[in-house]
Amino acid sequence: MKNQPMSFKNYIWPFNPKKIQVEYSRNIRNLKLPLFGSILQDLGCDKRVVTGTGEFIGGGCAAEFNRLAAVFTEGGSGTLRLPGVVPFQAAFASLKMIGEAQPDCVAYSFVFVEDGAAAENPVGTVPAGIYVCAGGESLWSVANRYHTDVDTLKKLNPMIQWPNGLTAGQRVVLP
Repeated sequence: MKNQPMSFKNYIWPFNPKKIQVEYSRNIRNLKLPLFGSILQDLGCDKRVVTGTGEFIGGGCAAEFNRLAAVFTEGGSGTLRLPGVVPFQAAFASLKMIGEAQPDCVAYSFVFVEDGAAAENPVGTVPAGIYVCAGGESLWSVANRYHTDVDTLKKLNPMIQWPNGLTAGQRVVLP
């Protein structure tokens, strides 16, 4: 069985990192009650954290690390695909060049953190009459998409101050 290559946004690793660790954890609290002792509270799952290390090897290793660094610098969340794990939305939290300098080898480490907000409300979906903007849109473009008029959207969305420049993640109530 061949493992799928690791990827994030539009970057595909030329070969998978040596080590990939996906951490799942629960938020458990011990609540102390006077006269009753204590009880455990399960406050749900924390965001997944993906850590790992790898190496780029060969004549273009520095350029490959720079391509990965450019994706990191870009910021924002994107789809993270890992071997054997269902893809999910994540943010690229950390990238480090590690180890001693070697010819034709760049060692690195990385950290990704699951973006639960993106998973709950993917851009462009309409959960219960709400449109989540992708960014660079206007009330006019939303009105055209949902076959309504701008005046109706303005009445339903008095909190929108700039109808010509909706931001990514901004919510628009639909009729």
